[in-house]
Amino acid sequence: MGISRLALLFLPLAATAQAQAIKNEPPMRQFTEAEIADIAMPDLAFDPGEINPKDHEKYFIFHRPETSFNQAYADITECDALGSGINVYRGVDSGAIASAMTQYGVLAGGIGGAIGGMMADAIFGSAERRKARRINVRNCMYYKGYDRYALEKDLWQEFHFEEGFGRKEESKRNAALLQQARVASGPKPTWEVLEP
Repeated sequence: MGISRLALLFLPLAATAQAQAIKNEPPMRQFTEAEIADIAMPDLAFDPGEINPKDHEKYFIFHRPETSFNQAYADITECDALGSGINVYRGVDSGAIASAMTQYGVLAGGIGGAIGGMMADAIFGSAERRKARRINVRNCMYYKGYDRYALEKDLWQEFHFEEGFGRKEESKRNAALLQQARVASGPKPTWEVLEP
């Protein structure tokens, strides 16, 4: 009886230690001035009054004053990784995945992943996955101190991507994330800041 009470007292500390153990921030990439200059600044010219307020939930950009491009890129790629799923953020060499594969074999993991994927598609579908990713990235960037601004859909699509049934090609993802970092660290938008 005494041991179980003692164990309950240390449970929050154990959970905190485990949560801290999975934090694995990627190192900040350092870009040269020439590399930054080679990244095209997207077109942001539009009339904010013509945007349907319902579109504010889907089509937006981030900006934080006095933020370097290097920091904005680190923040955006970290939030993108978190929005894409914790396994992406932690990397494929996750100890839990390796342990499961060792214990149950590769085939069992593949079958379980396939069944889980089919169930998720049947229950949530592509639209819900895209929505969840948007919300996760939005919350992450808000936590990092970035403001959110509405953007016209066609302009947004020029340098953003949505992932529902699969991951976009890495070169397209990286090009979009670089441009998003240009916007996030560039001149402050002149239109109204959206609610977080």
